[in-house]
Amino acid sequence: MAEALPRPRRERILRIVLVLSLALNLAILGLAAGFALRDQDGRPPRGFDISLGPIGQALAPEDRAAIRDSLRGRSEGPRLQSNRQDEINTLMTALTQEPFDEAALRAALATPVNRMSKLQSDAVDALADRIATMTQEQRAAFAGRLQFGRRH
Repeated sequence: MAEALPRPRRERILRIVLVLSLALNLAILGLAAGFALRDQDGRPPRGFDISLGPIGQALAPEDRAAIRDSLRGRSEGPRLQSNRQDEINTLMTALTQEPFDEAALRAALATPVNRMSKLQSDAVDALADRIATMTQEQRAAFAGRLQFGRRH
């Protein structure tokens, strides 16, 4: 009869499964952000959000396009894909090294979170910059769309 795993080993396996689940969730979040920021061949970007929620949805298409272009100028550009691969490699090393180094694991998990946090911060800055360039009428129309979105 198979002997049950000792408790510390079970906890370690569970921790590894949870870490892999978190890594997968972060990868999906990164893909979603990549699709939101990619070139739309002159069309307004669909689904531009970067956690701006109803604010991003209330923007006029030309405002979303301007914010997207501003973010492109602030982002890492072509290095982003290689950075993701480096992040995954670092995480894999942290998961498989013996002896297990929890600090290395935490650092590997924090890197993509910090990158997404910077992207969100840049999105807020780009939004504020864009709103600052709007006329009073444009800001009023934006506020109206935002209010309409809140009611529905």
